[in-house]
Amino acid sequence: MKKISVVIPSFNNEEKVLQRLFDSLNAQTMDKNDFDVIFIDDGSSDFAAYKRLKEKAKSHENYFVHRISPSGWSSRPRNKGIDLANSKYIFFSDDDDSIFPQALERMYEFAEANNLDVVNPKVVRTKGWSWGWEEYKENKIDAQKDGVNSMGPMTVPKLYKKDFLIDNDLYFSEGEKVWWEDVMYSCLVYSKNPKIGIYADYPIYHWREQNVSAGFGKDLNYKWSQLNNLAKFFNKHLDEKDRITMITHWYNSRVLGAIRKNFHEKKDATKEVEFKKAKEWKEKYVTNEVIEKLDTRSKILDKILELNKPELAISFSESKANITARSYIKDISFDKDEIMFTTEAKITNDEKSDVKIKGKPKAPKLNLPKDVKKALPKELTEYHEIDATDNMYLPALKGRTTRTTWDLKHVEESEFNYDTSLTGYTVTGSLTFGLRLDDFIQDDIDKQQPYDLATRFSYLDFFSQRAIACTDAFKHTAIINGNTYLIYKNASELLSIDLNSTVKNFLDFATLETTKAENIGEFIRIPITVDHVYGQSNVELLASIYNFGKQQESVETKAYLKTGSGEAYLDIHNPKGLYDDSVIDIAIGTKAKRLKITV
Repeated sequence: MKKISVVIPSFNNEEKVLQRLFDSLNAQTMDKNDFDVIFIDDGSSDFAAYKRLKEKAKSHENYFVHRISPSGWSSRPRNKGIDLANSKYIFFSDDDDSIFPQALERMYEFAEANNLDVVNPKVVRTKGWSWGWEEYKENKIDAQKDGVNSMGPMTVPKLYKKDFLIDNDLYFSEGEKVWWEDVMYSCLVYSKNPKIGIYADYPIYHWREQNVSAGFGKDLNYKWSQLNNLAKFFNKHLDEKDRITMITHWYNSRVLGAIRKNFHEKKDATKEVEFKKAKEWKEKYVTNEVIEKLDTRSKILDKILELNKPELAISFSESKANITARSYIKDISFDKDEIMFTTEAKITNDEKSDVKIKGKPKAPKLNLPKDVKKALPKELTEYHEIDATDNMYLPALKGRTTRTTWDLKHVEESEFNYDTSLTGYTVTGSLTFGLRLDDFIQDDIDKQQPYDLATRFSYLDFFSQRAIACTDAFKHTAIINGNTYLIYKNASELLSIDLNSTVKNFLDFATLETTKAENIGEFIRIPITVDHVYGQSNVELLASIYNFGKQQESVETKAYLKTGSGEAYLDIHNPKGLYDDSVIDIAIGTKAKRLKITV
């Protein structure tokens, strides 16, 4: 019996995308004898796609391909995979995504150490900063005690103990295709009382979002039929507490969401359908217990649906358009192996003017259009305690290649400052935080990618999670524990950290003191001046020396980027003792630097 079977439905796969998946499977640190991969081709109409799958799998003794008659979606292929798997655990993947190198090994060890039925692992999404922010903050054992949200964000890629699935008859729903089957399956599994662990220490799965199946195109009626189908599922399979949790989430995010953001910009026909269907959904599934869990902004939309006044939804949407809280960098400094950042953000109208909130900081009132305010009861014109529950101004890090997002724990200062007047007040957030990038380097790719920083700004019903912007151009250089850092304002006027010369050539921005070069034994030593040096390191680089003076010789050799006692220098091995006018080429990261010096 294998430790893990990876079950992957496939349909009309594409060469490039499929190869990326195979590369990620081949890179697994788990011994290949301990896992297998079961591809289920769902009767691909492009038979060449099936052949491609067979060809790629045949060179791997632990990869298997099965073909079934076309079902039109992923449920039946996954069920076939469950039956075929001869392993302790099953992990589901799609054929257009990828998994990280240590994924299988880490999930298995986590499940075994804690006797888990389900591992809910950190899933990375190509788009967006905020997805999974709450769910993947930290590892958690017995997460099922927190309710159905322990399966959030309700995606399919989870590790399941096979015996648990079989004993509880946990198969995906077949028959007519439905949307959000991943949500339904997650809830169905949860309803059988599994022991669940959330694994957040390492990214497991990269959801590439190339599959367009989650979109509804222009068929709004079909979208709403599926939202109704989902609500019926919650009512049937979840107890009262968890049913309220899920109905509240979907009412707030999808139903009210349809008439919330940019509702005023939608076409008239779309507005008519969305408002009508949202009202119908509310009347069928939303109870007072659900409404009580909403913040004030959502309660206003709920009231607008009750009043059947789409014109108020349009007016309310217009009043919230273009409000943001963009963070700007104010200071960057270094403290040993940590980079310290200070940022500032204001709530503004598209960064053109400050938003003034009515009332006082301890008793704020909503900025409502006159027609909306007139239609609402007084309690919905003022903020309440629930609206301040998630007030925060916090930092996040994202790898630009891996797309892995991390919330940063070392926050020295995070506060809101108020500028009050007789007519209201404005809000400015100030934030100082530290980044020790070594803490987030887990795979080789982490050492060779740029990183971006963002902030999560939430104040009452104002929310913004965006990359940190820069006003002035700047460049800071550092060598920390052998890794080179270039911190700079990029072409999009955002803050970037280039690690180990991935995008920019670090040696173009560090100062190479070639006039101070000296011979030390068989080495040419060139001092390097950067903004900050920390740690003892000796990083080997490829180099060559070409003498165009008297000797006219060249040699391929090594260079060593060395640091210690706060100093940095390049030692270039010169085994032939070349001297006089010379050219030295040094490869660093994906870049190269040419130096002309006199030895």
